[in-house]
Amino acid sequence: MQRTQGLEEFDFIPKTFCIPSELDLLEKEWLAEGEPHYWIIKPPAKARGIGIQVATKWLQIIRADDVIVQKYILSPFLINNVKFDLRIYVFLYSVYPLIVYVHKEGLVRFASHQYKTSPYNTDDQFMHLTNYSINRKSADYRRNSDAEQASGHKWTLSVLWQYMSNNGIDWMPLWEKIKDIVVKTCISVEYNMKEAVKTFCTSPYNVQELFGFDIILDENLKPWLL
Repeated sequence: MQRTQGLEEFDFIPKTFCIPSELDLLEKEWLAEGEPHYWIIKPPAKARGIGIQVATKWLQIIRADDVIVQKYILSPFLINNVKFDLRIYVFLYSVYPLIVYVHKEGLVRFASHQYKTSPYNTDDQFMHLTNYSINRKSADYRRNSDAEQASGHKWTLSVLWQYMSNNGIDWMPLWEKIKDIVVKTCISVEYNMKEAVKTFCTSPYNVQELFGFDIILDENLKPWLL
């Protein structure tokens, strides 16, 4: 969709490469950007942050096999000096025709170490990753015992909106951008979903699925799909 519709409409995904098939393209990007380098290596078909690492050296890239390498969002929007991401829940109601619903509630997942960019702390998963499965192992992790309070390392989405309102941030345009990301992403994979339904489902008219979209905000409150 980026190729056919242009980056102006599909500029919400960090530069991403499939390794090893796009290793040459990544190497050109790597050399062109100069140091320091910050990329995220993501293994396929994994969850809960398993296998994710921050790459600052080319050797880390060429040692990886069958992975996604994505440009690291180096200047995220911080709350209490820590990173966070948003888990947005999307219900696929129908493929024929394509109908999706975005739930108004979601999760805000915080890292448990304060964020500082340095090539010497890239191994600190408690700082760079926001996954609950990782941060719950941190000695600094704090559970949120009240879903309506901005406390602990996991909030509801509505609490984040209230926090932003209390701090003079108009979150409504941000929410519209997030919904726009969901719609464009679903349209981008519509053909693939329909082909999969034809192949694996007995009826194309009774297919539903719940998806989780992970979104991070940069320092300018621009949402990025991870």
